[in-house]
Amino acid sequence: MIANIFMIASVIAVLSIMIIFKVQADKLKKNPDDIEKIQTRFFIGVAIAELIPTAFIIYGYMNVEPVTEISELFIPAFVIFLSMAVASFFIFLQSKESMHKEVKGLLTTFAFVGNAVAMAIPLISLIGLLLMLPK
Repeated sequence: MIANIFMIASVIAVLSIMIIFKVQADKLKKNPDDIEKIQTRFFIGVAIAELIPTAFIIYGYMNVEPVTEISELFIPAFVIFLSMAVASFFIFLQSKESMHKEVKGLLTTFAFVGNAVAMAIPLISLIGLLLMLPK
């Protein structure tokens, strides 16, 4: 079912972005002076990590058809919302560790950027699910 394609794309994207964010956030905590290099590596990692989910999204949109019953979309939608919540919680949890004020500010800003990037594929997937609603 195509709804599962959207769900899988969201889970893959969110998990990979959370891992990339964690690695780069740890580097930022150790050396806040390298913020430009860390952000660049973060965005390159995200671009690579989103290749497969983007292919799934394209495949899903190419084959989108209305479902017979709305209940077929409940589990994929729930998993997508759950992945969004887990990603937001995980990313902002990384920015709440005690450290110097300057590092905390940089990390908070980095967390907002990371959260926005992590929400992109799940939001696109939810739109795909909305297109599958019965007529």
